[in-house]
Amino acid sequence: MKRLLLLAVLALAGCDPHTPSPRYAAAPMYLLDLAPERLLGTWYEVASFPAPFQDGCSHTTATYGVAEGGLSVVNRCRRDGQLVQITGTAAQVGPGQFKVRLAGVPFAGDYWVIGQSPDGRTVLVGTPTRLAGWMLHRDREVTAAERRWAGQVFRKNGYDEAALQRTDQR
Repeated sequence: MKRLLLLAVLALAGCDPHTPSPRYAAAPMYLLDLAPERLLGTWYEVASFPAPFQDGCSHTTATYGVAEGGLSVVNRCRRDGQLVQITGTAAQVGPGQFKVRLAGVPFAGDYWVIGQSPDGRTVLVGTPTRLAGWMLHRDREVTAAERRWAGQVFRKNGYDEAALQRTDQR
């Protein structure tokens, strides 16, 4: 657990919008004004530009609930066969923009909703630095068309589409 916390701290440090990054200068982010209630429930990470704290993770999920002032957050994954989780809260600070505070981390990270499929079953989340991003889906698997759409949205938002990695959910 301490390793996960340390990696989370390091990853969130990379989410500072003032951190120089070639991805940060690539293009403006296109934010989606999504009501936080649309995020409630469990989402499966089906693809990502992994953050350093996700090293070795599979079967990754994010579960959002109602919390005072925003959302509760429970991120889980399997690492070396063990379930690992970290909890926190997310507060909406602007259209599509959330500040996420994880337990034991002394600062909040910036997470931006940059896409949602027409049926609402896929949400794309990025960071202002483009150092991490996630394709979240209501099911464990997505179609090739859904993945292509996600790649296009990430590319439009300044990400290197070729770096998008499939997350093992089997």
